[in-house]
Amino acid sequence: MLKYKKIMVPYDGSEHAKNALLHACDLASAAENATIYIASICNMVAAMSNFDQVSIAEGCLTTTLAQELENQCKADLEEATGLIPKGIAYEELFEIGSPGPALLELADDNHIDLIVMGSRGLGQIKGIFMGSVSSYMVSRAKCPVFIIK
Repeated sequence: MLKYKKIMVPYDGSEHAKNALLHACDLASAAENATIYIASICNMVAAMSNFDQVSIAEGCLTTTLAQELENQCKADLEEATGLIPKGIAYEELFEIGSPGPALLELADDNHIDLIVMGSRGLGQIKGIFMGSVSSYMVSRAKCPVFIIK
């Protein structure tokens, strides 16, 4: 069995993301010196697409929405770290941007060996993952991508 050292888990708080994190923890515990990289991506564009242009142009909605979304992304990271068993090393990764490209960049920048992710996230309502992110990652990532239901 291959022993991955750097495992990235995109995390948005969905059940699929939680299952992916638990699988990543199993893989990390089977390897020596493995680190899990928990990635939270805030997709501001998707979140704002739910509002009309007048509200967005007023500015305060944009600022409030951006702050709330950023707080939720950081809360997701905190939740994820609470699920990792003691003894497994982890790092938190936080980005604002489009999920697919941001995750690819994080994977490249951190020399990730394996991406473990849920097949579906929470979607545009929460604004973090869209349904096509797992497909995007499978077709574009340089490392293996393990999809979890």
